[in-house]
Amino acid sequence: MSSPKGSQAQKTRLPSFTRKVPLEVPSPTEKDWSKDDEEDYVFKDPDEELDSLPQPYRMINKLVNLLFDRSWEVIEERDALRKSELSRIRPTVYPPVVESKLNKMPNCMAISQDYVFIGGARGFSIHSLFNAKQIYVWEKLKVDVTSICATDLGSEILIAPVDEIGIVRLFYLYKDGLCLIKAINEVEDTSKQSTCLKMEISQGGDFAAFFLQGAGDIWLDVYKLPKESWLKEVEHPQLSINPKKKVRQLQLNTLDAMTSDNLEM
Repeated sequence: MSSPKGSQAQKTRLPSFTRKVPLEVPSPTEKDWSKDDEEDYVFKDPDEELDSLPQPYRMINKLVNLLFDRSWEVIEERDALRKSELSRIRPTVYPPVVESKLNKMPNCMAISQDYVFIGGARGFSIHSLFNAKQIYVWEKLKVDVTSICATDLGSEILIAPVDEIGIVRLFYLYKDGLCLIKAINEVEDTSKQSTCLKMEISQGGDFAAFFLQGAGDIWLDVYKLPKESWLKEVEHPQLSINPKKKVRQLQLNTLDAMTSDNLEM
């Protein structure tokens, strides 16, 4: 048993091991708390943690997540593209002034002044550009018109349709009146019939050139177009011409034809 003196000595030594510092009481407000402690601790809800899936479900989960991520990237790219297209200035859309239905399938078309010339079965037709109204129809061929050309002569228009056989004709349109000038390469003997390969009319309609082919040869025909005489004929028609006949025959002056030997092909 310990003596009363020994126990009393131990009791007297205890105060020497205590730290004589005042105790700190934390502030009741959160703003005075140290922020360093908050960064060191991460609070997690144990109910929100996901358990690791076993194979092969873990691999399936990764594939599904990968597919979702790539799909979302595609969606974002398409959305960005759509926004960029909407931000662009759209061109002005001009609706047609007038629409007109055609009874036959057209093969070619040309525009000059206020008219549109449509080539099709057995001939061609002339329409107004303002109301698409059909002004004139010339259908006297047994074949279709495959190409048509219209040249502005000022107050008149020179029309040159080419049919399937290769025959080219010149027409003269003046004040809604149509005049046939000439069939350039039409002959009575079909064995000697030539074909028009290419044609061009100069600006202003002073000259017309035609590439023709027949019997193994190719040559160039150049015509000087007497526009002044045509204008006089239509303004002052001869008494012998029937005024009720809309299509009249006009004269055409021709230059010396240039053969293929004189051409640098």
